Amino acid sequence: MGTQADRSAAQPSLKTRLLLGLLCGGIGMFIILSYVGVIPDSSVGRCRAIFCDPYHWQVLSFGIAFLSTGLAFVIPPTWPRLGRLASIGVLGGFVAGLVGTFFFR
Repeated sequence: MGTQADRSAAQPSLKTRLLLGLLCGGIGMFIILSYVGVIPDSSVGRCRAIFCDPYHWQVLSFGIAFLSTGLAFVIPPTWPRLGRLASIGVLGGFVAGLVGTFFFR
């Protein structure tokens, strides 16, 4: 059995969790806002990427996954149910995006 000191040493500090949450949540918000059209698409010419514009549902699912990852970092460990809900959002977003990328091109 681990003691309380062992468990607290494994937990990242609040500052680290907030920084990671802002980074992942900011990436997720940028992707979602690009999908919605708030951030305009300025791509011109030929595109060699999988998605040439940000208006695919797979892009939205990756944005939801990144936003859920940011929330999972910020949610305190004392709220396990909300943490599980954020984890389901992370897994659901990444799985839906990957499945959509590989099977629905």
